[in-house]
Amino acid sequence: MGGGGYGGHRNPQSSEEADRLGDLVNPARELMLVRRDLNDPEVDLTDDRQRRRIFYTDGRTLKKQQDSSYEEIAAHWDGDKLVTDEKAPHNGKLSRTYEVSSDGKQLLETVHVTDSKGNHPMTVQYVYDAVDPSSLSTSRY
Repeated sequence: MGGGGYGGHRNPQSSEEADRLGDLVNPARELMLVRRDLNDPEVDLTDDRQRRRIFYTDGRTLKKQQDSSYEEIAAHWDGDKLVTDEKAPHNGKLSRTYEVSSDGKQLLETVHVTDSKGNHPMTVQYVYDAVDPSSLSTSRY
């Protein structure tokens, strides 16, 4: 008779997978999202943990992630929303949607995760208040 815990064999998660899931329960406290102009296919996101994500909306081939501090992610525009389609742990799917609130005072990040069969969907939404960029020092994000 065994004790509690998980049954069967489990594959250990990679550090990347653990980081992705960890971000769902412990998100960044601050984000800086930058798009240089409306025609630029690149949107840069930097968080308070000095991690940088580059979202490309032009379908280019992306570099394989080397470490958790820099990542290139395929994305597309759905109206004014920036939407990503990413891999989640265990062949699941993860999608993030970034949009500015109608009053322009908040950034909404919605994360949707499903397993490899599309079961057990989970949606989490984070709300970030806008900060006047002139109040930030150059070394703080």
